[in-house]
Formats: sequence, structure tokens, C-alpha cells
Amino acid sequence: MTDYWVKISEKEDEEIRRHHYFVTAKDMKEARKVAQEFIKHFCDEDDEPEAIDNGFAFCNRAITVHIADIKETTREEFKEFLLKTHTIDWK
Repeated sequence: MTDYWVKISEKEDEEIRRHHYFVTAKDMKEARKVAQEFIKHFCDEDDEPEAIDNGFAFCNRAITVHIADIKETTREEFKEFLLKTHTIDWK
């Protein structure tokens, strides 16, 4: 099994949010499939999202969520990214 870093982009109105997830899968194809299934349930307010390229649109296309990138990684590399992103280094 290989570890993958999944980058997801969420757009609502003109605001863009980026999310990072860690997936373990047998290959890139399976990692993409798992990420797509996750995105399909990203928005609780919409039970029937519309499929779009690499993702789904919710609430009559008011919100779009798609896979921005998937790459191989390691647990250590992903943890380091999270620590850098979520650590306050007050100087």
C-alpha cells in the first residue's frame, strides 16, 4: 500500500478553501476513487450533488469541490506539513 497526499479545492462564491488529506491505497487510481467518494459527501446540505470534473457541485453549483492534486508522500512528510501549517512560531 502506498500513501498519497490529496489536495482538495473548495469554492463558494469567490472564496477558495484548500484542504489536505492523507489516503493509503494500493495505487493512484484507488486513491483518486477514495477521494472522489469522500468529496461526494463533503457537503451535508446536499444529498444529490452534481458530478463535475474531478469532483462535485453542491447546492445548485453554489459550492464546488474538486481534487486539485494527488501525489505520493510519506506519513512523515505529511505530518511535517501539518505541523508547519498548524504551529504558531511567535518571534
